[in-house]
Amino acid sequence: MNTEHLRFIDLSVALENDVPADPPGLQPRIQYTDHQRGAGQLAAMFPGLSPSQLPDGEGWAVEDLVLHTHCGTHMDAPLHYASTMNGGERAIGIDELPLDWCMAPGVKLDFRALPDGHVVRADEVEAELARIGHVLKPRDIVLVNTAAARAYGTPAYIDSGCGMGRAATLYLLERGVRVVGELQRPAPLGHPLERPPGARCQPPHGLRQVLLDDER
Repeated sequence: MNTEHLRFIDLSVALENDVPADPPGLQPRIQYTDHQRGAGQLAAMFPGLSPSQLPDGEGWAVEDLVLHTHCGTHMDAPLHYASTMNGGERAIGIDELPLDWCMAPGVKLDFRALPDGHVVRADEVEAELARIGHVLKPRDIVLVNTAAARAYGTPAYIDSGCGMGRAATLYLLERGVRVVGELQRPAPLGHPLERPPGARCQPPHGLRQVLLDDER
């Protein structure tokens, strides 16, 4: 694949201590070791070596991390939400998702003007696609831009932004979309959202809700 003509944009966010990007109790914990402290650690691995014998008296700079698999930028698999999918099939894990799903044309839906806690409807997705003049194609990657972006890094982030509802998610699925990206979780934690009859999880979450409700 010739990538010379492509522009790559990193959409991931950095893992940091004390940045309220995850619910309370789920934040990453990072311990940093600088070059000076690393010199002592390195010397301890080699009997007879002293930190002063290392170039500039420095060793390795490293980080020790304690985190769960959903800290920061990540991709959710069906297995994260339930043990089954598609009417009783074994839910697939992240290692089973086809990598080619993650390499496809992208389209951004701008929902920054919608209020916090709003459940995005199918007609709102359709209207936004019409506004930008895009017709969804199978395997398009849809990026949902919400008001949460403005609040990132502040305590307000957790409760900011809108979320994709079941009907909006089905609208995307029926047109062949398999991957959706959002800066916030699909439903801000502090806002109660609609729950379709028979739903076994809360709050509604795009693919999660579809996978569970389709078992009825």
